[in-house]
Amino acid sequence: MANRWRCGNCGYRVEAQAPPERCPGCREACDFIDDNRYVPVEEGGPEGAEPAVGPPLVVVVPEACTGCRKCLDVCPVEAIEMRGEVAWIDPTRCDGDAICIAACPEGAIVIPK
Repeated sequence: MANRWRCGNCGYRVEAQAPPERCPGCREACDFIDDNRYVPVEEGGPEGAEPAVGPPLVVVVPEACTGCRKCLDVCPVEAIEMRGEVAWIDPTRCDGDAICIAACPEGAIVIPK
């Protein structure tokens, strides 16, 4: 049975026994789970593995966020919350669909490099 994997760099998803050596999305070489570049999507990951959290898929630039809450309204996994007057994205819940980027009128949500 194949596992579902997600590239921590670009969010590309793939089903395979093991993550590929190169991401088909961003075409970068990957160091598999050890580098947290590929993260198992299912909780618990491959049989016997602990859940892994890779680098954030999207982040809020606090200086640009006006607190309009439009990103909260569109996030299908409820990964965004307000911390004071600024939106914050929980990297353990974010699935990387990036709908929030398009919803933000200030351009305050970005994909980190």
